[in-house]
Amino acid sequence: MSGLTQNAIVVPISALRRIFLMLLVLIVLIVLVLVVRTQLFRAGIATLFAPDAAEVIDRSLYQAVFLSNGSTYFGKLQPQGDQWFLLTDVFYLSVSEQSGTQLIKRGSESQGPKEPMIIPREQILFIENLRDDGDIVTLIKKFKSGQLPVATPAPATPTVAPSTARPSPTPSPTR
Repeated sequence: MSGLTQNAIVVPISALRRIFLMLLVLIVLIVLVLVVRTQLFRAGIATLFAPDAAEVIDRSLYQAVFLSNGSTYFGKLQPQGDQWFLLTDVFYLSVSEQSGTQLIKRGSESQGPKEPMIIPREQILFIENLRDDGDIVTLIKKFKSGQLPVATPAPATPTVAPSTARPSPTPSPTR
């Protein structure tokens, strides 16, 4: 047996542990680099440095929210998770030939909407924080203080369906 121990290579266990630990750290670093690289290519490098919408919405101010359907609403906006926004204290502008442009407080429409207005993120084109001295915010403040009369949206006018009656080939008895 003494011949076997003379020809054997003896590696201390502490050295094996260090080698194993370094290999494990190297594997973790490679996986981490691959994950980060994949995320950069998927989302784009610019998104790493771009602030999230929640970070730039000033909750002390009103926001103008421009939707993909052409509507614009004014109110207090806050993100709700990654896919939704909640808009409270909601106003919008209504334009008609009789009364001109009016600020309408949302809630008086025929469908009777309640607050908050829940807006999917993909429906929002862009958001603007509004200055306190801007025209819209000034109108909202006047409305809330009672200096502006309550404006309601014009009732939806029912559309008259075109007549589909066809003339009869026989004369009517009243002729």
